[in-house]
Amino acid sequence: MSSSTAPGGRRATLFVRSDLPSLSQKRCTAIERELQELVCRGVLDDVETVEWEKRVPLQGPGNGTERGLYNEFADWAREAGVCLAPFFDTRLCYSSTTGEKRRELVMPAVCLAVYEDGDLVQVAPFADAGRTESVEECITELAETGTLPETYSTPVSTV
Repeated sequence: MSSSTAPGGRRATLFVRSDLPSLSQKRCTAIERELQELVCRGVLDDVETVEWEKRVPLQGPGNGTERGLYNEFADWAREAGVCLAPFFDTRLCYSSTTGEKRRELVMPAVCLAVYEDGDLVQVAPFADAGRTESVEECITELAETGTLPETYSTPVSTV
């Protein structure tokens, strides 16, 4: 699912919820265009868009992919000294199918992961000491400088 398995270069994966309202879909389309422009300019070697679920159970079968991605992103955030909350959140949710309550991880509507040589080096959005970095701000930094800020580009091996 993620670009982290592709060898070499700088690659980005844009994760989007599959159930977005039309206004958010327009936002995603604009973000995808900006990322493609970065590929054309040589700032990124490749980009892909992947749909993910809005909520995933914290335990049990199913949706292990989203949980695995979250764990990878959380490792990066710890090493970079930033926080993924409130963009990734856990909530007690009611299942209309089973009638039970369970803890679920709520995924952000849009999330960007950037990999360099197979290592995760950036996740957006994130929070740091009262400020936030959005997906759009991350793309702007890449577009303007061609690089990620050193403070936020701590590599996390995904091997």
